[in-house]
Amino acid sequence: MTAYDSLILDYDGVLVTVLDSDARTEACWRAVDAVEPAGLAPDRDIVTTLASSVSPETVRELSDDLGVSSETLWRFRDNMLARVLTDAAVDGQKRPYPDIDSLAALSEVPLAIASNNQRRVVEHILDEYEFADAFETVHAREPCLDSLALKKPEPTFLERAREDIGTRNPLYVGDKEKDIVAAQRAGMDVAFMRRDHNRTRSLETTPTHSVTDLDEVVGLVTESVPPT
Repeated sequence: MTAYDSLILDYDGVLVTVLDSDARTEACWRAVDAVEPAGLAPDRDIVTTLASSVSPETVRELSDDLGVSSETLWRFRDNMLARVLTDAAVDGQKRPYPDIDSLAALSEVPLAIASNNQRRVVEHILDEYEFADAFETVHAREPCLDSLALKKPEPTFLERAREDIGTRNPLYVGDKEKDIVAAQRAGMDVAFMRRDHNRTRSLETTPTHSVTDLDEVVGLVTESVPPT
């Protein structure tokens, strides 16, 4: 087995629970008034679209319909979701999976996060549940439209995380096809995490490993390290 000298993890669906899409959409609609900038009045259809992952092209089309700049609409979208997701952490709807505690067994192994979520959301929830100190670095999006070009399946966040922790052969863990592609582009082995939200998902790209919890991930790392 390949010896892994570090561990880089996706965030949503790997370390913390995924907020149900219907619940996220409803929460976004309720949050509109709290984050709505002057001159922007999105209807429910637009909010529903923005509550999920969207392309730059879609943002530009919607911003033209609303008569605002793409950056204005994207700032609204990211502020809306940041509020929804951080509130969900406070009330327990979005929380770490119980098996996150198993990462304590890797106290001598550098840990990092590479996520398509916003950095401020990732760091807030880590702080809320007191796990921030477990990770040496976090690479995730900033709340601007240009950040979309850095999202996985681009390998940028993975490569930056590897550079920060100064290791050569990390294992990456993700829960989407784009995670597998990003890891392969970065030259990393990847473990595909299957939890309740993606248990039956079909894949077109083959991961190095398939796991169902973080205990298995810890085993992959510890078993790969030769005894000293």
